[in-house]
Amino acid sequence: MAQVDKASYRNRGGVIQRLVTAYKRFRYFAAAGENLVVKRSAEFRLVGHAVLEVGDNVTIQDQSFFQLTMPEPKVFIGNNTVIGRRNIITAKNRISIGNDVLIGSDVQIIDHGHGMRRDTPIRLQKAEIGTVEIGNDVWIGAGAKILMNVKIGNGAVIGANAVVISDIPEYAIAVGSPARVVKYRE
Repeated sequence: MAQVDKASYRNRGGVIQRLVTAYKRFRYFAAAGENLVVKRSAEFRLVGHAVLEVGDNVTIQDQSFFQLTMPEPKVFIGNNTVIGRRNIITAKNRISIGNDVLIGSDVQIIDHGHGMRRDTPIRLQKAEIGTVEIGNDVWIGAGAKILMNVKIGNGAVIGANAVVISDIPEYAIAVGSPARVVKYRE
């Protein structure tokens, strides 16, 4: 009897997960491929004209937060990509994440920053807006920060807690704050 109850519970959990994903897919995504999984606590704040597109076999883990805000936000996520727990992805312009990307927990990806001129209080300055491009087959370690106007090449590895403020070449392994290339994948 206990085995039947456990199986029934697991099946019920699977049904609930499929319903959550179906609702969020309909509500927030402009396009989504097959086998999308969006966990219940993933949160989305999108302006009406925002574009959020994902490919096949994408997983968005618990407590991830997507904020797509003015002026023209677009986020594209490729096939077989995992967005880890408690990730924050904030776009005012364009963030592109390739195929086969693994993103650890607590990662932030942001395509904009604040103005810092001395003649005007920071809170009154307009945002500086850029882009973020993450290639295919990239691994981003837990706690990393990917800031605006950065391109991470195919096959790169970003170490845990790294702060990426400049481009990372293909197959490079970058660590630290600011992130520096320490070697290349063999």
